[in-house]
Amino acid sequence: MSLTLTKRTIVSGIIAASSISTVALAAPTEGFTISPSIGYYNFDSDRDTDNDAAYSLGLGYQFDNPWAVEFTYLNADSEKNGQDVGVDEYRLDGLYHFAEFSNTRITPYVAAGAGIADFSDASDSTNAFVNAGGGLKYAINDALALRADFRLIKDVEDNHLDNLTTVGVTYTFGTSHQSSTSDDSNSEAYAQPQEAEAEPAPVVAQPEPVVAPEPVAEPEPVVVPVHKVDLVVPFATNSADVQQKYYPEIKKLADYLEAMPSATVVIEGYTDDRGAASYNKALSEKRAAAISDVLINTFNVSADRVSSIGYGEEKPLMDNDTAANREANRRVVAVVSTNEA
Repeated sequence: MSLTLTKRTIVSGIIAASSISTVALAAPTEGFTISPSIGYYNFDSDRDTDNDAAYSLGLGYQFDNPWAVEFTYLNADSEKNGQDVGVDEYRLDGLYHFAEFSNTRITPYVAAGAGIADFSDASDSTNAFVNAGGGLKYAINDALALRADFRLIKDVEDNHLDNLTTVGVTYTFGTSHQSSTSDDSNSEAYAQPQEAEAEPAPVVAQPEPVVAPEPVAEPEPVVVPVHKVDLVVPFATNSADVQQKYYPEIKKLADYLEAMPSATVVIEGYTDDRGAASYNKALSEKRAAAISDVLINTFNVSADRVSSIGYGEEKPLMDNDTAANREANRRVVAVVSTNEA
């Protein structure tokens, strides 16, 4: 493949990926990734090589946690003492995303790795290097993010220190796109409850004429669950932020509670079994509390009618042995109850 064709392929990849979708979402999503980028390669002055544009293409995998791995090919055409110099780099990097800071669509990350660089000049050398840096990803949807990246590149053989700045996109394959509105099957869960048939009045035995009747204690109220509904409110990895595009799902629950003034709701949070159990429990509690806050502060449901609890990785719906099963276990459930005497 010629260098010109390589550049056209990378630039075309950026344009094509950027046109896929435009719905907002923050933080990385699990799956295979492709990341075409363009940038500026700043060579160490000791190399006597002109700084120039660079083109790269990364292939990687984003795990169901803050970590990702990425293999990147980079090409830069430059000049050294008036002679053409071609640079081909191949590197393998690890990336760590700070999703807990993603209150907007921006996710910062740090990265480091190692690789080799081929220089097609008079020396025709192949040198090993290490690199470190970081960048920002701006989520356009749950699969596509704009990306800005800066790296320091240390040539471990010739002791040069270069730097590289790139911009591009990252597209994640295999993601599931959640709609901001719920389907008809979900709406059935919020149908108005049917009135229960009246219980027959208890039969009280008449006391003997000479014996005074003993007082009958008032029965304790009994909490009766009337609905248990899975809320379609996905969360980004390691995040407890409720995105506004899922507010219509929470509003349906608020409308249901408004139609049942005596009802209360418990928001239950669950996770899969990845990570420490104590961390998962705390995260599920934060997610359940976040939805409770939306019910109370956005949709004006009385605070004394709403509570939340996090179960973490307890009570899974299915085994955590596949990505689909783990996704099903990462859920939020609303349990609506009424008090009956």
